[in-house]
Amino acid sequence: MKHLVEQLVFKLALWSSRWLKNHSEKKWFKLSSDIEKNRALTLGRNVSSVYKANNEVSLKSLVGSVSSDDYSQHQKDRVSLPEWAREIPTFLANQLSEHTRRSYETDLKQFFQFLEGRINAREIESLKPDHIILFRKYLEEGRLNGKIMEKSTVNRKLAVVKSFLNWLKVNQIIRDNPAQLVKGFPQSQESSLKGLSDDEARKILNLPKRNTRAGALHSAVLHVLLYLGLRKSELLNLKMGDLTEERGVTVLKVRGKGHRIRILPLTVQMKQSLDHYFFACRRDKMRTEEPMFTPTKNPVSGELVKKMHPHAITYMVIHYAKKAGILKKISPHSCRATCISNALDRKATQRSVQHLAGWSTPLMIQRYDKRREDLKNSAAFLVDYGVEEATSPLS
Repeated sequence: MKHLVEQLVFKLALWSSRWLKNHSEKKWFKLSSDIEKNRALTLGRNVSSVYKANNEVSLKSLVGSVSSDDYSQHQKDRVSLPEWAREIPTFLANQLSEHTRRSYETDLKQFFQFLEGRINAREIESLKPDHIILFRKYLEEGRLNGKIMEKSTVNRKLAVVKSFLNWLKVNQIIRDNPAQLVKGFPQSQESSLKGLSDDEARKILNLPKRNTRAGALHSAVLHVLLYLGLRKSELLNLKMGDLTEERGVTVLKVRGKGHRIRILPLTVQMKQSLDHYFFACRRDKMRTEEPMFTPTKNPVSGELVKKMHPHAITYMVIHYAKKAGILKKISPHSCRATCISNALDRKATQRSVQHLAGWSTPLMIQRYDKRREDLKNSAAFLVDYGVEEATSPLS
């Protein structure tokens, strides 16, 4: 009886949370709709009456109004948008990755929010290098969102702005790209990303309880991250059909950045962890189009044959790192750095490491090798001119 009451209370709480969520979303939607109705950006008005000198329309909201996925709406809005704003959806659509499109859209919104009140929305030609330099300073000092950004993040945002303005220049919307003269911060060869030692990696791999479905899944995911060094997005995009054989070797087809596919062989440990996961979670290898890694439970929608959420992979790595007594900040990308460092320690060639990581250039190897600072492996110990060691005067 007590168990039934607990179930009833849980279901009631779940239903209440859903109702409150839907209710708040409806209220927010109505509020935002009312705000938008009062904005000057409406169809049927001419450009001069819409984009007044006092920036009646927010530049950030202008970017948002043309960067959604509703391309039919873009065509209707073309009559009221300035020429430069009409290029935003095409510029975003030109990016191959959905993740890249979202990131570029966010960066552009942040840039035009910064420009609000500094330039007129319909006079993009008034944009000067001074504006870009000040934008860089605001990012560096955290004056836009109250958070000081890493110099690498500032460089990335500057690169997006430069790319978009260059797009406008190529399409003859502007004569010159004012951001082209603005320098980014020197690219450090060191990154703040923390890797794992071999002992720490071994502890993490041994922690999941493989006699449970969740434990089998966790073990397989951790093996893929630490033995193949996959990016989180690459792991989530794996399908059952990507596990195959080539010339008698079990391999995994991985879709990397730029839609490049690389073929990676599986070690014995890797193959065993995947086979155990397939058996424990009753996954059918013949269903080649299904995601390779799926949730083991999903009480909200009941659908299990779907991609895992990216946050689930991050939680998994952090959870087992804490259980292993690792206090430094760890992420799924730390597993990638650990895999690359381990391969380099074992004298893997730069070419093979570049293929394993899916890089188009070997320049990234130095940034990801987290064990170069190990003095025991210093090249200084290998320098030898055949000179005999001097005898200590104290001996």
